[in-house]
Amino acid sequence: MKLEILCAGIGGRGVLLASTILIETAIAAGLKAMASDEYGMSQRGGSVVSLVKVGDFKSPLIGRENADILISFEESEFYRNLMFLKKGGTAIMNTHKKALPDAVIGLLKERETRYGLLDADGIAKRKGMMQSANMAVLGFFSHFSAGPFTYENIERTIQAKIQKRFLEKNLEVFREGYEAAANP
Repeated sequence: MKLEILCAGIGGRGVLLASTILIETAIAAGLKAMASDEYGMSQRGGSVVSLVKVGDFKSPLIGRENADILISFEESEFYRNLMFLKKGGTAIMNTHKKALPDAVIGLLKERETRYGLLDADGIAKRKGMMQSANMAVLGFFSHFSAGPFTYENIERTIQAKIQKRFLEKNLEVFREGYEAAANP
């Protein structure tokens, strides 16, 4: 199996933690995994991109139109990184919007891109864990069961990775993200 995932967001959105959870989930499933993180002014809200590759790859970099999956933790980063998604790929965007502009929908249809919109910020806010929107996004992503990234596998990694005092709330946010994908 080979899978290329581009996680994009801004500083403070949990992109690096989410990509670490993805890597550790793949490794726990017995697969090779590697990543490369790009972050500059992330502490000031700048772009953060984490490239995750699962399978036998020589380089962690993902070229233009090569990513199987684009997971965007911030709407602006979805648009900025869409060029890396391959034709027939899957895109997930954290946004409060219910629909994309017609021109974007047309482009995604033309490129046979499956996509999902999720208000991860809204879910995290309702649960009193605004900083856990990344868990809602991972829950939403787990609904697609891409490779080793099933609901059960990601949940198990979250249980191992998140500090006990934050674990239950993070799992609640994760589960609600999954439910949002299961019941759009």
